[in-house]
Amino acid sequence: MKDFLDELDQEIDWIQNNDDIVDQHIILNEWMDWTTENIEAEQKQLHKNVKTFSNNQNNSNNPNKQNKPKQESNEIRGKFISKFPETKFYLPSLREGYTRFIPIWGNNETWAKNMWMAQYWDDIILMDCGVQFADADMLGVNYSIPDVSFLVNYKKNIKGFLITHAHLDHIGSLKHVYPALWCPTLYGTKFTIWLIKKQLEEAWLLSYATLVEVDAWKKEKIKIGQFEVEFFKVNHSVPDCAWLYIESPGGTKIVHTWDFKIDFTPAIDTPADLDRISEIGSRWISVLMSDSTGSTRKWFSMSEKNVWEELEKIVSNHHKGRLIIATFSSWISRVQQLIDIAEKYDKTIFLSGRSMVENVAIAKELGYINIKPGVVKKMTPKNTEWILPHKQIIITTWSQWEQFSALARMSEWKHNSVEIIKWDTVVFSSSVVPGNEKSVVWIINKLIKLWANVVTKDDWEVHTWWHAFQEEQKIMINLVKPKYFMPIFWDLYFRTVHKNTAMSLWIKEDNVLMLENGNIVDFAPKNGNVFKSKIKAPIQELIIDGHWMWLATSHVIKAREKMMNSGVLVIMFKVDKKTKAILWHIKLESRGLVYLEEVRFIHRMIIKKARDIYENTVKDVPDMEEKDLVKILRDDLEKFLLQKIDREPMIIPMLTEV
Repeated sequence: MKDFLDELDQEIDWIQNNDDIVDQHIILNEWMDWTTENIEAEQKQLHKNVKTFSNNQNNSNNPNKQNKPKQESNEIRGKFISKFPETKFYLPSLREGYTRFIPIWGNNETWAKNMWMAQYWDDIILMDCGVQFADADMLGVNYSIPDVSFLVNYKKNIKGFLITHAHLDHIGSLKHVYPALWCPTLYGTKFTIWLIKKQLEEAWLLSYATLVEVDAWKKEKIKIGQFEVEFFKVNHSVPDCAWLYIESPGGTKIVHTWDFKIDFTPAIDTPADLDRISEIGSRWISVLMSDSTGSTRKWFSMSEKNVWEELEKIVSNHHKGRLIIATFSSWISRVQQLIDIAEKYDKTIFLSGRSMVENVAIAKELGYINIKPGVVKKMTPKNTEWILPHKQIIITTWSQWEQFSALARMSEWKHNSVEIIKWDTVVFSSSVVPGNEKSVVWIINKLIKLWANVVTKDDWEVHTWWHAFQEEQKIMINLVKPKYFMPIFWDLYFRTVHKNTAMSLWIKEDNVLMLENGNIVDFAPKNGNVFKSKIKAPIQELIIDGHWMWLATSHVIKAREKMMNSGVLVIMFKVDKKTKAILWHIKLESRGLVYLEEVRFIHRMIIKKARDIYENTVKDVPDMEEKDLVKILRDDLEKFLLQKIDREPMIIPMLTEV
């Protein structure tokens, strides 16, 4: 049976025999090898681009005015490699008047890298472009991104990129996907556009971007290619979140909710415009694509008003130590709540975490946060030294999947400004992302060992879920009144529960569309009937490891998994070039394979077996090629160790001829 080392050998042989691939790798490596002069020139150009963006922001409201630099090649390059795998797949022909939808990613996983596409005739529009942080089985990987390999062939047909809100699972992959698709015009609400601007600026892509700000409160249709699009206001956990209404010339009318909840008393936001949603529902909607994240939760989600009241109780009753509030950096409403409470009780806010500082600065500049002078100060040891501990409120980021987040560093006394001490209270004012429970408990245990008082939403109502519960989902279905219903996001279980909720109203089972990533559905003109293609777009799991993009099925990930489970064994032979006889002693190096008490016995056993395998093989086939001999050594030693010690390390035989 083939293993990852066989796959590696095949990949190396293929690359060596493919001059184009080798040339591409050389070009990319040369491009990444920056000199000091190149870096300084790039920084000057970047500052120039930022000024140009600010000066031309008003002009960019016209999507036909695209101030993009002249492209010298077919690839737009930024700080990250955006070379997607080549594919010969082409979408099936679209019948005249039909409108197509494809979930590129977002179904069948949690905390997904959401992305969808719509097509009418030759025109394509894309919706959102998220990132998914690495699961436990993606060892050493930064994150994964949507696979748009099949869209690279259609990049000239892409008329626009619609972004609904500023969470990373909806904008985090733009720095990789956007340049690969020739940077189509990006549409989004103000706060969303500014966070995208920051991401593209950091990736050195801002000069290629055309960004169009949309006011979700305005009842206006935007012409994008042959589509007419409306953004309209909904509630979520980030400012300026919007739904999408998409209409094609074929008469297909789609409402896409993305992430939403219904909150009649939000913190800094305004309630969802239910009247407008009802008006849109009167247009005979073909299909409602709706968020299934909260589908297992009954009744209504809790309002931000309840959280405000609970946080105020905690602050007003806190008289010893510092108060450290851990939340997501995009939760601007939570920050405003704490600022207002701090003003009321004469306390000072300190912000910890780069993304928290940057997002709050953007929100303040755009008017989403109001801060009185002196309430918020820069987090430095000098500033905190002159303020009594119980007068301090530290708002910090905490990435639940990242051991080097600000809160994680605090829990290990590695933060440059904060050391957790007795009487400090840490409030987890956010929910645990499913799958990250172990990481969160790890941080809590560390904090408790430092004598901190830990408060979670299980103790106080310090957080509310940011996705619609069942009753909110029912309200949206009744307001939109679609012919077809499509539960989206998360795995099959959540979407099936959402399906059952819809069927408990008036939606027929035959009119519920359950799609997986890559499924192709076409809506007919006039009657709006739907046709699900037997052809599926080839969607693969793509990962970012460092600056590079790879398949999640790569031999590298398999090798890391094997090394993690059973360690590594390197066995070295010195042999005579002519006679193939073994010269001197066979040497071993092992890591993570044997314990100290057994190392001598097992190493001797391995050396004896390795010598027998080598000598018997050479005796039977004296002229065997080295790679075949290495494979026999590896396979036989793997079987031997599995039988003798029940372990399966990565085995690397090495032959040196002298």
